[in-house]
Amino acid sequence: MRIGSVIALISLAGCALNFFDEREAWRDQTERACYQQKLVVPSYFQEPSREIDGRGACGIEQPLRVNAFESGVVSVGGSEVVLGCMMTYTMEKWIRNAVQPAAQQRFGMPVTEILTMGTYSCRSRNNRHGDKLSEHAFANAFDVAGFRLADGRTIRVKSDWRNGDPVSQAFLRQTLISACDYFTTVLGPGSNRLHEDHIHIDLAHHNAAGTSRYCRPKLEMPPPTFDPNAPMVSLPPAPGTAPAASMEQRTFTYRWDDQLGTPDATVTGTANSAAVAPAVPADDGAPVRLPPASVPLSYAE
Repeated sequence: MRIGSVIALISLAGCALNFFDEREAWRDQTERACYQQKLVVPSYFQEPSREIDGRGACGIEQPLRVNAFESGVVSVGGSEVVLGCMMTYTMEKWIRNAVQPAAQQRFGMPVTEILTMGTYSCRSRNNRHGDKLSEHAFANAFDVAGFRLADGRTIRVKSDWRNGDPVSQAFLRQTLISACDYFTTVLGPGSNRLHEDHIHIDLAHHNAAGTSRYCRPKLEMPPPTFDPNAPMVSLPPAPGTAPAASMEQRTFTYRWDDQLGTPDATVTGTANSAAVAPAVPADDGAPVRLPPASVPLSYAE
């Protein structure tokens, strides 16, 4: 009886060992640098919050409570959103430079809301004791459940990835592929059974330098598609800017999966709605696509 009890205690301790690890130094260093460089300027939409000191390594020094991106243009719907500075900054870039252009190209209107299934959660990957801590445990991850368009339509990963109309399917795939240019981990439907209803994105370090990327599934960019029945809807331009003319000829540059050996393709198409005026300063440079990390196919967050 005594031996069995000892074995049980050892087993339980082994399951929880991860929660006694120290937080990697790069996490706090990256967050401090993000604030020092003013990559995110706290506002009503992204308010500083108190330090989260969770079990073991879980937590973050100065999190942000986020209710909108792009200076309030894109609100957040779903569970409470708590993110780190770098995740907030990278989400801004991705939405502005990839998600919004994709929505304009496919639907002729912008995204007004991004739906989430969760951000901060002090837990291990797959919620299994003994696994490594999830990036959610550091407010360094965002689960995208879907997007709401300016006309009120909602595009959901769960229902539209496989069963939606061709334009909705193409839009979701384009957002996943583009996310691989901004985040170090991207997991969507087809990567494993745990990601059939959302797209997981994070800024994990898969190597010492934090430069390797892991994106699943591997997809080719869908061909240009457009909803012919989409109304012409656009958001008001930012103060001091003028909206682009309707029915203008624009050149769309699609990023293709480098691992497939397919070069970038440039397609000229017609958009039947005004382009969204950027609500935040121009990007500081295009992201660099790097090889994925060597992570088992069972990898999940």
